[in-house]
Amino acid sequence: MDIIWGNVGKVLSDQTFELNLTHRKDGNKNTYSDIEKIRISETDFMSLPADINNYTKELVEENLSGVFVKCEIKDKDEEGNWISSVSHSGQGGY
Repeated sequence: MDIIWGNVGKVLSDQTFELNLTHRKDGNKNTYSDIEKIRISETDFMSLPADINNYTKELVEENLSGVFVKCEIKDKDEEGNWISSVSHSGQGGY
């Protein structure tokens, strides 16, 4: 599984955002740009509802904007977004 890390940039919708990449796991199968669009498939952020269908753009902005996150890539959707499990990541330990 590919893993990328970075800071959440612009929130695009209730489940998608731009990730400003800072780190890439050695051995990733895909190539990633410095900015990638991420679609949340699941997350461990306790401040967000457990069901991603209850997310709003505003809620994602309040809880994720500027936050350093780890994205475990699952797939790519028809719009070119990386479908990812998004988790809180301490910068020192990734």
